[in-house]
Amino acid sequence: MDNQNNISDQQNSKNYFLKIIVFIVVILIFIAIVFFFDFFNISKSFGTATLSWTANTESDLAGYKIYYGISKRTGDCPPAGYSENINVQKTTSPDKPAYKIENLDTGKTYYFSITSYDVSGNESCFSAEMSKNILKTKP
Repeated sequence: MDNQNNISDQQNSKNYFLKIIVFIVVILIFIAIVFFFDFFNISKSFGTATLSWTANTESDLAGYKIYYGISKRTGDCPPAGYSENINVQKTTSPDKPAYKIENLDTGKTYYFSITSYDVSGNESCFSAEMSKNILKTKP
């Protein structure tokens, strides 16, 4: 009888340690998955930048263009190195022009410059360059 109890205790002990090992392995797999998603930015989040500027008061103003990218510009006039641009035309409040750019990658610094253009299509050179670091926010 003592022999059977010893065997039963040994099996229970083995089962207990096996359960602990399985639990630890599951936790390690979970940590590895979380690290993988964070490291490779799979659960990517996006940020915004709201730009405002002094209005152009010329009577033939047709609109504005916002140039931006993750590299500083390389010159004083378009395109000068920016990877993106948005034609915002005239804004809804012409005396206080502003525009919100969405879907910017978090963890990156973006550089912005604005131009204006007239009804003939003539475009100004860039405004002063602005930058914004798009921070990752927790949901």
